Amino acid sequence: MPSLLLTNKQFAAKIEENIKRVESRDSDYIKDSNETNIHDIRTAVRRLNASYKSLPKKLRRKNRIRKYMATCKRLFKLNSQIRDYDIIGEKLQKYSSESVYKNIADILKKRRETKLATARKVAMSLRERHRLHIEESDISPNKLEARFTKVVAKLVENIELDLPVVLTNADKIKELHELRKNCKKLRYLLEMIPHQDSNSNDKSVNDKDVQAMVTALEDIQDILGSIHDNDTAISFLKQSIRRKKGVSHILRDEISDRAKKYEDLIQFCKRNLSDNTHNFLKQIALMG
Repeated sequence: MPSLLLTNKQFAAKIEENIKRVESRDSDYIKDSNETNIHDIRTAVRRLNASYKSLPKKLRRKNRIRKYMATCKRLFKLNSQIRDYDIIGEKLQKYSSESVYKNIADILKKRRETKLATARKVAMSLRERHRLHIEESDISPNKLEARFTKVVAKLVENIELDLPVVLTNADKIKELHELRKNCKKLRYLLEMIPHQDSNSNDKSVNDKDVQAMVTALEDIQDILGSIHDNDTAISFLKQSIRRKKGVSHILRDEISDRAKKYEDLIQFCKRNLSDNTHNFLKQIALMG
């Protein structure tokens, strides 16, 4: 893989930016745990986690850093579950005139309230933790480059493996979910790469190619995210059917909608995986 020209000074600045973003979003979340702030704290934690995973092993294993990130991850997981309840609730709104709706809505509300109460406690504990700070001098440039390169290469490998599986079998839900997460992780890492002066003689990083890859990753993860939302709702509805809640027709509608979204994914990939210089997989391979 070509050098990504990410120095320890630049990386320290980026991770500091990500830490401050988490702190700010955490405060907003504590003040008002609305859907926007739930989205924002999850995104902030994702970005910080991507930079954390790129740290050399010695730093990743430091007790204060490890514990801070463990709290972040717990907060992320809880809010992901809350978001799932919100997504399911939004999808069921069109059935609000039906008698079955109130029963399902009550279940979602109770589950959401329980998770939110726990999540807010975790958010408070994160704010009360000693502020995380990583100095430029803490990061070995050689170890950073080796680790960053290794993480990017692994994400590339995973995407190359999972994408063909997902495109040939619509029922590979686990692989689809992993593909979406890996696309996000890779995008966040690529966004950390500093822009190069257009007059620079160093051509190891091409801003245009990196930005094109970031855009492609964002596009595909949006489609994958939409399908994942369908899968989340389908799983919940199947559980409801086992409890005899009378939601078979809602489940059929959701499965039909998922099929349409999956076709959108196929068409997107046909356009972007064609045999040309902008082939998504070719660009992915170049990153590895």
